[in-house]
Order: sequence, then C-alpha cells, then structure tokens
Amino acid sequence: MLTRGRSVRSAEKETRRQVAAATPEANAPSPGFSPIHDYAAELNAALQESDPHGRSSKFGSLMARWFAADPEAALAYVRSMPRGNEYTAALMIVLPGIARNDPDRAVQLASKLSKNHEELSVYSALFEVIARQDPAKAAALLSRTPDGEGRDNAVRAVAVAWTDQNPIAALEWAKALEDSAERATGIEATLIVRSKRDARRTIDLANELLTGQAHDRVLVESMRYLTDQDPKAASEMVSKLPDGAVRDTATMDVARGLAIQDPYGALAWVNSLAGSPARQVALNNVLGIWAVKDPTGARDYVARMPNDVEREMGAAYLARSFAESDPAGAVAWSNTLPSDAKTAAMIAIASGWARKDPAAAVRWAAALPIDNPARADALKDALSYWKLQDADAAAKFSEALSQKEGPH
Repeated sequence: MLTRGRSVRSAEKETRRQVAAATPEANAPSPGFSPIHDYAAELNAALQESDPHGRSSKFGSLMARWFAADPEAALAYVRSMPRGNEYTAALMIVLPGIARNDPDRAVQLASKLSKNHEELSVYSALFEVIARQDPAKAAALLSRTPDGEGRDNAVRAVAVAWTDQNPIAALEWAKALEDSAERATGIEATLIVRSKRDARRTIDLANELLTGQAHDRVLVESMRYLTDQDPKAASEMVSKLPDGAVRDTATMDVARGLAIQDPYGALAWVNSLAGSPARQVALNNVLGIWAVKDPTGARDYVARMPNDVEREMGAAYLARSFAESDPAGAVAWSNTLPSDAKTAAMIAIASGWARKDPAAAVRWAAALPIDNPARADALKDALSYWKLQDADAAAKFSEALSQKEGPH
C-alpha cells in the first residue's frame, strides 16, 4: 500500500507527455500543408486498423494535426466518437489544447465529455496546463470538477504544477483546502515533489501535516530521495521513523545505499539494528551488492559470521546467486562452510542452478549421498524448476529415481 508515491511520479510524467502532445505549437503544420484535408475520413480509417499500437499512434498523430489546424472541427469529431481508448486519447489532445486559451470552457467540456475512470484522467492533463499558466486560476476552477476521481486528479495536478513554481505557496494552498480528503491529496502531492529538493524537511512536514497512507507514502519517497543523495544522513533518520512498513522499507533501501559506498560501514549499520524485522533483508541487500564488487570478501565474511541463524541465511542468499553463474564454484565454496550453513547453501545452490539448467541441478542433487541433510530439499527445489521447463523429462527422471531408491 506504499506505492502511491511512485504512481504520483508516473502520473506526473504521463501528464507532461500528454500536455506536450496536446500543444498546438508542437503539432504545427509543416511547410506546404494544405488546409483542404479530410481528417475525419483519415481518422475513421485509422480506427479500422487491427494493430492496437499502430491504430493508437496514427489516430493520435492525425487528431493532433487536425486540432492544430481546426480546433472546433476536431472537437466536433470527438463529440461524435464512441467511447474507448481512442476517445480518451482524443480528449487528452483536445481539452488541454483548448485550456491553453480558454480554461473555463475546457473545464466545462471535461465535465460533459469525461465519465469513466480512463476518461477522468483527462483532468490531470487539463489542470496541469492551466496550473502551469496560472496556478490561482486552476485552483479556482477546481470547484467545477466532479467530486471523486476527477477532482482528485485535478487537485493533484494543481499541487504538482504549483509546487514546481512556488513550493511555499502551493503548500499553503493545499493546507487551506476545506475538504479533508482533498487537503490530504494536495499536501501529499506537494510534499512528494518537494521531497526531491529537501527530503529531510519534507519528512518533518509529513509528520506534521499528514496521517495514514498519505503520510507513509511521502515518508517512503522522501527516504528514497535522501538515501540517493546522502545514505549516511538517511541511516540516521531511520530510527526516527515509526515502526512498520515505512521503517522496514527505508531500512532495506538505506542498507543498499550504504553498501554501494562502503560495504563494511553498511554491515556495521545493519548490525546495529538489533530486533528489526527488516535486519535480515537489509543484510542480504548489503551482501548482494558486496558480492558483485568483491565476491571473495562477501563469502569470507559470511563464513565467519558469529550468529548461526544469520550465517545460514546469508550463506543461502549468496549461494543461490553464486550458483546461477558458477555452480561448481558455489559447490566448492559451500564445502568450506560450517555444517548448518553448508546445508542451507547446498539447498540454495540447487535452486539457483536450476534457474539456468534445471536438469543438471536435479542430477547433481540426486547424486548427493542419501544421508546428506540438504539432499531432499535440494532435489525437490531443483525438480520444481525442471517440471516448469520440461514436465515429461522431469517426471521420467523422478520415476526412475523412485524405482531405484523408493518414492520421493
């Protein structure tokens, strides 16, 4: 439930793309353009194309050109279209284009022409255009949008566009919104944009102004930006985060960020996280990055780990990835480990090896001594991959093995 922040950023990028496509200047007719052009006939022909990608591309290009040449004729055509993907694409071109010169009319048209989930996304593109030109005007027009998804899209678009221009004014506007849900949407969108510039201050503002999932999404995004910019500073913030998914996500991200700079420093930080449910995953993140930079150092560290449980889990994690590229080397390394860690590593080797060559992994596992504690699980895991790749061959091997040794 903490992915909304990423979806906000994706929506922001998509909105910018749509606005660019809807800008008449971007689709100005080339030299030699003839005003006598039957766009309606060409659009009708484009809609008959069977290839969805080709149909969408051709339709969008033609609609943009028609709107640049004759906005009213293009709008009239859109009004007559059946609902569907191309209708929604046409709204994304026509309505933001009208908004550049007549925002009031564009908003009025949107209320009449957009009804379902896909169509209501036009409010993002529409209010992006208006807010880029005049944030206060965009804010005033929000009252003319329908309650629910359309209003939510519009509020978010205004917040993003306004924050890009004036973060302080945008936040004050969002804080003053009367409806609590709209206020949370506006503040969240504002802070997500702001987190790119000042992640630590954004975390403080989120703690002050937001609750629930909106609060969590801003914290996750802010911590990710802070980790990218300054992993050490981010590591100092983790302990101040509330227990739960937010802290766990941040812990894993920070461990990865620290490991890129200094694996030993990252390990020291992870070792300070006594009792954290994310500790083991954070440790695996460090080991994974360390193993890419210094495979021998990472494996030697795991072999010397004092905690038996963590040594087993670390051995399994490294052995699985090691076996994908070098099964023989992974087996040789597992033989240097203490018994419990060796068992965990051998089971993981079968799984990692089977991702690339399940038949070979199965035969290796089957060749292990019957009393080897890793054999049963290693064989089962490797067989599960082989069955996905070649069920008949895996079944024949299992049957032959059962006849030789008894059921497995």
